[in-house]
Amino acid sequence: MNDFVAQLNTFESATFTELRPQQLEVLREYQELRATNPDLGIELPTGAGKTLVALLIADYALERGQRVAYLSGTRQLGNQVMTQIAKLPGLEARQFVGGNYPAADLLAYNQAQVVGVMNYWVYFNSSPKVEPADVIIFDDAHLAEQALSNMFTLRIPREGAIATALFQTICDAIIQASPQSYPLLPALRDGLVSVASAPEFISFFDWERVAKVVSDSIDSSDYTDDDSSAHFAWRAIKANLVRCGVLVGPSAIEIRPYHIPTQTVPGYTKSRERVYLSATLGQTGDIQRRLGTQQIHTISPAIDALQATAKLGKRTFLINPGPEQALAEPVWAFAMKQVEKAALKGGGRVAWLCASTPEADEIQRRLTKAGRNVFRLKQGDDGAVERWSTVPFAHLVTAGRFDGLDFPNDVCRLVIVPSVPAASTEFERFVVAYLGDATYMRYRVGQRVTQALGRANRTPNDAALYLGLDPGFGAALADPSVHGALGQDVRAAVSAGIDLHGRSWKLTEEAAAKFWDEIDAPSPAAPAPALLTGRRLRPGRQLSTTASVDSAPFEVNASTSLWLGAFERASDNAEQAAAVLKSSGELEHAAFWTYIKAHSLFSQRSADSSAKAKAALQSAVDSAPQTAWFVRLQRTIDAMGGSAPGDTSLDAIFLAWDEWIREVGPRALQAVVAGRQNLSGDVAGRVEAYVVLARLCGADVKQNAEPRPKGCRWSWVSAGRGNIRVWMGHEPDSPVRREDVNELVAVVLEEETLQPKAQVRGCLVAASELSAAAELAASNGRIAVIDQEAVVLLFDYMAERFTEYSSASGSGSAKERGVARSTLERRLVGGDWLADLTQSRTGARVSVTDVENAFLAFR
Repeated sequence: MNDFVAQLNTFESATFTELRPQQLEVLREYQELRATNPDLGIELPTGAGKTLVALLIADYALERGQRVAYLSGTRQLGNQVMTQIAKLPGLEARQFVGGNYPAADLLAYNQAQVVGVMNYWVYFNSSPKVEPADVIIFDDAHLAEQALSNMFTLRIPREGAIATALFQTICDAIIQASPQSYPLLPALRDGLVSVASAPEFISFFDWERVAKVVSDSIDSSDYTDDDSSAHFAWRAIKANLVRCGVLVGPSAIEIRPYHIPTQTVPGYTKSRERVYLSATLGQTGDIQRRLGTQQIHTISPAIDALQATAKLGKRTFLINPGPEQALAEPVWAFAMKQVEKAALKGGGRVAWLCASTPEADEIQRRLTKAGRNVFRLKQGDDGAVERWSTVPFAHLVTAGRFDGLDFPNDVCRLVIVPSVPAASTEFERFVVAYLGDATYMRYRVGQRVTQALGRANRTPNDAALYLGLDPGFGAALADPSVHGALGQDVRAAVSAGIDLHGRSWKLTEEAAAKFWDEIDAPSPAAPAPALLTGRRLRPGRQLSTTASVDSAPFEVNASTSLWLGAFERASDNAEQAAAVLKSSGELEHAAFWTYIKAHSLFSQRSADSSAKAKAALQSAVDSAPQTAWFVRLQRTIDAMGGSAPGDTSLDAIFLAWDEWIREVGPRALQAVVAGRQNLSGDVAGRVEAYVVLARLCGADVKQNAEPRPKGCRWSWVSAGRGNIRVWMGHEPDSPVRREDVNELVAVVLEEETLQPKAQVRGCLVAASELSAAAELAASNGRIAVIDQEAVVLLFDYMAERFTEYSSASGSGSAKERGVARSTLERRLVGGDWLADLTQSRTGARVSVTDVENAFLAFR
């Protein structure tokens, strides 16, 4: 057994003079477990000394003659590791970066004389210049997911002429082979779907029918020649194309294995020992699920949460208290006000931690348009952080990066998280939308919030303000699974943010002002969670941060076996994963792995493989709740049997309702009540009501920004066609003039230019007769004049149904949502009803009778 205390003393370091109790605890457990557990996770909060633990493990490995690779997420973090190593005289390291591999350094690394320090992309790629290590240290382990995933994920974005053409070609191939199975696909092809929409998941049955055409299209396209990452990913997956999962989203097509087949990567398989470091390893098994490794045993000592908080300075977290969307005008104005405050209180640098690439693109566009200095952190561009950290009044914009970024001291005092970090990839968006009971995704939200709230709090002198702009932060952070996954060091700040949530913008503004006023004051010793202030302290319900069951080993084995063509083993492991998940009540998640079992059976190419696959799917659907995922499985069964799928038009509204309920919880019903009251108010109130009505009807909505008239823009897809309706608010007691109609027509014409393949109409709500001139202007076929009473009746009809669905959904389990959908389906109008109802009618308004007739058979 190694004596790590004696080992540290041999360095005679002036900086590292002793081991803390938690470091000793971790190292002793590591020593006990390493012989029987080649994959070990070490979870220690920020400031607890993870790096020293890792360096002692690295030194111990060198003493045994083993080659050691220390991997980090960025060159900046690698530089920090090199600085720490220099404080241990006698421990040597060589840093490898892209294009810099001196032969002498490679020889020293290969002969186990020095630690090799590099980022994940240097070590994990299709043609690494560094030999596999015996011992790998994964620092900020979650960041390895991007490098490993890139090796096996062909992502075809819907941007740029070449990529867009390939995107559309693949969509057309699927539409031609399965014209009725994917109602959103034509609109996705044409770019008519909101970037927040759930992706279409292409079944293995349909994918196999088009795989040859798709493969030929990719080969003949210049896309994989122009994009090096796409080139290497395509080379990796081409031979196994039919064994991949395929998702077509609003911004990209993703083709990839279900879990990363890391156990086929030489850099992993040739190593003897892997150590994963993080302050937030998260739910049991999820790091294995994310990285595709063997099962990881986690070491996590008990640490005093308040003590950890006190060591890292001040941290204030404020979240959007209202219903406005993350980038709506008042929310954006609040964020920009804090940007100006940050400029007065230090270097003025701001970090934007976006959940996805489209969101990061929009933030970058807005900041650039406003004349701000913007640095975009992208894969392979480590220098962006370093450049940003030296430029005052600059903005760093990231996508899907919440860990592995250190902004200590006054590098950054304002961190903005635009949306709830629930999904960063098309696959994660699919899981959130369709597999609502997959608890690991909720744990990831808590994990990412913990990571985000630690970026600018790295030392005892740090002080940082964190802003959550999404109205869904409140409901997300109140979820027991999410809250249970929060790190101890951020819970006080999160509780304070929740305490303010839903009160008023005024109180949120005051809290922000208080932070800036007191930014240089001494840090409080141990702030009490705001939720408990002034209340009797109760024992509280204990929240578990680990899963009661762990399906990850079966999932990863199933995915890897399918990838390798070991179909029987893949089927068996997928079946075991499904059984474990079903026993814990995750019915939708379990059914997904039954789907993987079916995929594995189908891939056997035997005489009865199709029948076996169909039987497996049927077993999942039998007695299943009627949620969107099980409805999709039934359609795959129908397709395999040669039957046309049933009506798909209601899927969108239930997905939209589920998203709204996830986003704001009980506040959705409050918004419905407020919207109904606003229908009889002034123009501003009526516009708010139209926003609520859009969500009730399952449409995506955003309010008009100046110089457009007061109103909002609805968009949705039906019958494969994109629909856009521009609603215009109007003061109830003033006449509708020709100028009003002309203003609305101008916006419609603008939308037609932007979206030439969509059906665009204006919706003018009128409480009284229009003037003759206004009637004439409205009769051009682009404007639907809707009676105020008709809007009220439509609101009442949809509000009644949504309220019933929300109440019947209860806690949101698959079973409850399935029962709620089954009950409500018969009361919802299918087909193109919303487009038909809001269509322009020459010489006639949309009246109460029109609304009544639309719902006549669905009361």
